[in-house]
Amino acid sequence: MPTDANTAAAPREIRFFSDQMMLEMGNRLVEKGLVTRGQVDELQNRRALTGETLDTLLIKEGLASETDILATLSELSGIPFRHVADLKIQQDAIRKVPARVAIRYHLIPVEERGGIITLAVNRVPTLAMSDSLRMLLNMAIQWVLCAEHEIAKSIKHFYGIGVEAVDSLVEAARDQDVDVQGTDLTAVTADEGVVKFLNQIILEAIRMDATDIHIEPFENSLRLRYRIDGILQPIPLPEGISHLRKAITSCVKIMADLNIAERRKPHDGRIAVRSGGEEFDLRVSILPTPFGETVCLRILNRKTMFIDLEHLGLTKEQAPLIKYLGDLPHGVVLLTGPTGSGKTTTLYALLAKINTPDVKIITVEDPIEYQMQGINQIQVHAQIGLTFASILRSILRHDPDIILIGEIRDTETADIAVRASLTGHLVFSTLHTNDAPSAITRLTDMGVEPYLISSCLEGVIAQRLVRKICLSCREEAKPDEIILEEIAAEFPDRVKDAKFFVGRGCPDCNFTGYKGRIALFEIMIMNDTIRSMVVRQRPANEIKHQAIRDGLVTLRKDGWNRVLDGITTIDEVMRVAHRTEPPASHSP
Repeated sequence: MPTDANTAAAPREIRFFSDQMMLEMGNRLVEKGLVTRGQVDELQNRRALTGETLDTLLIKEGLASETDILATLSELSGIPFRHVADLKIQQDAIRKVPARVAIRYHLIPVEERGGIITLAVNRVPTLAMSDSLRMLLNMAIQWVLCAEHEIAKSIKHFYGIGVEAVDSLVEAARDQDVDVQGTDLTAVTADEGVVKFLNQIILEAIRMDATDIHIEPFENSLRLRYRIDGILQPIPLPEGISHLRKAITSCVKIMADLNIAERRKPHDGRIAVRSGGEEFDLRVSILPTPFGETVCLRILNRKTMFIDLEHLGLTKEQAPLIKYLGDLPHGVVLLTGPTGSGKTTTLYALLAKINTPDVKIITVEDPIEYQMQGINQIQVHAQIGLTFASILRSILRHDPDIILIGEIRDTETADIAVRASLTGHLVFSTLHTNDAPSAITRLTDMGVEPYLISSCLEGVIAQRLVRKICLSCREEAKPDEIILEEIAAEFPDRVKDAKFFVGRGCPDCNFTGYKGRIALFEIMIMNDTIRSMVVRQRPANEIKHQAIRDGLVTLRKDGWNRVLDGITTIDEVMRVAHRTEPPASHSP
């Protein structure tokens, strides 16, 4: 299939939808062995009663795939069948077709060239539909067939999410010249359209696996962004939606049981929602700005938050090191990385592996992110004096075997964690450092004596998350020569025949080219040489050089390994892992 699937400059002679075409389609599907004659005859009889078309019934009953049906209809109609990922959709074409038209006819404009517009639809159009659109748009039309879900996602992407829910409200707000700087739009909030619009924003975020929803007002606009795979992605909104921005905020407040009349102070609340049989908690944060209140919704799913150790994406070299650290009888194991790098997820995966009836595990967290069966979890409440340090002092009298400290933030917490490990406990915690060796420097800066660090610290895991290439639109790419040389220096045997990939962008990945994330790890296991350097207070860069000589795989090197595996892109690795490796000729 050619990648440039946009149609040519002159309309083709095609057949439009008819009952005869449906009969021929049924026969073709039977000839191909995709359905039986009995199934087709049964659906034809049902069609006479329901008024639905044969292709619709076949898909609804799951008797034939949409791809097979569209391919067959393409043969009969002369309309090409393509995937949206293979089309180059032009913004100029989008502007030629109003949102209401795209929604009503369930189509997406592809390109406009020489007075001819190409429209993508998920069913063969009727002659009446073609004539109506030709007169409405005042252009000749070419058609292309695409899958229904691809058309739906494209409409949301190019025309704005929830456009069908608020289109009439936006028009009404314009007609009535609503004053968005006024103080009372709660009457509009009560409108079913705003509630439906907000529900669509939330459900679409859940469908796209977003972790946060940001609704941000500006002087003459409203911006919606989802945090997906750690990156904020702008989500198009219907034109003119800024007229309803205060109504949208008031609707969020009503759902979170907050005071809609108070717009000068920050608000915090919670909304419980259900989608597809799963329950989600939305943590609501509202802050006042000069142009209205900005809303952030954190999405928490109790069922899918947890991940086990086998699904972290560890390489065959990393898995034994992680297992070794989890099986230690005592000592301190640290995970380092910036906020949102997956440290807590890895820690809980590790705890789940060692959570057996013969060990007692107690955690101190702020907040408790994952609730786990069989583990005693304690929430920090600094307002009442329940701090990490005060809880840890009490925990040590509670006979634990393993302690998880959500984060070592101060000298007192660090000191108690170190001394707990020296008295026979295995302590897990997190720090905010750039790499594994820097954790030693950070503990020293907190006032922990180097000899104590040398005695208790068993290992440090630095972690970053990189986005995975979308498999639906992955294509080969040529890397920069300088980067290729760097990768070749690390993996000389793999580079020669290696293929490098990027994501082109498609409806499955919201046109970003990425879908999902995987962790990069830098695992430093303490040994006698490194312990000696710690006691002598050698700088972090010297410790890192020694660790690399001892076999440490840096974050960047692990990233290049994932690039060579075709999992992620060069740009992603460069985004999260800066080049800090010493040259091969380095000596202390």
